[in-house]
Amino acid sequence: MEKTKKLYNQKELIGLISKDTGCPKRDVAKILNSLCGVVKDKFSDKENFVELKLFPGLKITSEYVPSEQYKSNLAGYIKSGDMLFLSAEFSRRFKDSIRELHKNS
Repeated sequence: MEKTKKLYNQKELIGLISKDTGCPKRDVAKILNSLCGVVKDKFSDKENFVELKLFPGLKITSEYVPSEQYKSNLAGYIKSGDMLFLSAEFSRRFKDSIRELHKNS
């Protein structure tokens, strides 16, 4: 069975959140744009391993690793002194709640 990819852009998400909350689209857009700025700001901290819990069930992390501590076959191509690693993690409970919605749809 062939799967199709469904992309929700920011404008569509703003519309969905606005409809769900009753908040004006303009306010939702401001909040999402502010969240983006906060995430970038917090992830720019090279001194720490940074973990952000965006909402219950979703955690994103960032870590800068000095290139001399990072082993890669691309070492000759790395221009910066640090490598940035980003990851996202979904909790088991969150995944289970999505599966439950899938079963009921």
